[in-house]
Amino acid sequence: MTGFVSELGVHVQVLLDVKHALGLPYVQSERHLRAFDALCARDYRGQSTLTREMAMSWVTARPGEHVNGQMRRITPVRQLAKHMSSVGVTAYVIPSGIPGRQIHYSPHIFSHEQLRALFDAADQIPASPFGGQRQLLIPAICRMIYCLGLRPGEAKNLHRNDVDLKRGTVSIRESKGHKDRIVFMSPDLHEYCRSYDAAISAYHPDRTAFFPNQWGNFYSPSTLNCWFHELLAAAGPAVVASTGSAPRPYDLRHAHVIENINRWVLAGRDPEALVAYLSLHLGHNNTEDTWYYFHLAADFHPDLRRLANTDIESTLLEASHDFR
Repeated sequence: MTGFVSELGVHVQVLLDVKHALGLPYVQSERHLRAFDALCARDYRGQSTLTREMAMSWVTARPGEHVNGQMRRITPVRQLAKHMSSVGVTAYVIPSGIPGRQIHYSPHIFSHEQLRALFDAADQIPASPFGGQRQLLIPAICRMIYCLGLRPGEAKNLHRNDVDLKRGTVSIRESKGHKDRIVFMSPDLHEYCRSYDAAISAYHPDRTAFFPNQWGNFYSPSTLNCWFHELLAAAGPAVVASTGSAPRPYDLRHAHVIENINRWVLAGRDPEALVAYLSLHLGHNNTEDTWYYFHLAADFHPDLRRLANTDIESTLLEASHDFR
């Protein structure tokens, strides 16, 4: 039972089978394809080919939608059309120039004072009247992202058995680039997570997610964004960037990496010799992706400027900050 309701559903299912057979999670894309399937069933009942009208009705920007979010919606439908065409079914392929160029964010690098204000706000977050235990969840997930340098989606999608509270390790599975890795908690984070687990287990003893919603399952990416904006508001105007991109949960990962690089330099260690370790820790496909962070660190530590290749920054930007 696929749950698809339009005439295109069979093609969507085959595309998903192919992606999963290749080892791709394809979670967010599947969510968009199911929404597209529902639109087709509602507005184009009985239509077994993917027409230009159907595709362009999906392309239309939604009120307040960011171009990057619009692009993430469009890409899987474009892939669906290409798949259908490859097996001889008529399908309109959305042109590659739509909706336009992806916007890359300029990371917000938190000062120590801003981080303290942010975590103080997290520790004082009130409980929700609508269920869940966000007063426990928010400070814990923010610490996990910052202290381990996780992508927000990696933290959000942690299963309970991914976090080994005996050994103090966290297993990251099928992350960006579809690579698994294990990261190690510091003693203070380890102890914090043990206390958090004991507290949350009183409410969700049989939960699947390490950070569960009120049903014990995983939160949506939008929930984490909403929480973070609430923290920014509670922390005060000093935390919000006056220029450039506003802080995002992903910037806690940036802060973790910058802290580590600066710590190495201040301790007299050679960051260039440790970049391979840092690359594995962050889940990068190769060490070249890790050099991007040396540009950020160089702005805060003059000794690092000699390591920053001035031609590399444009090619090493993080490709996406979604919370898949």
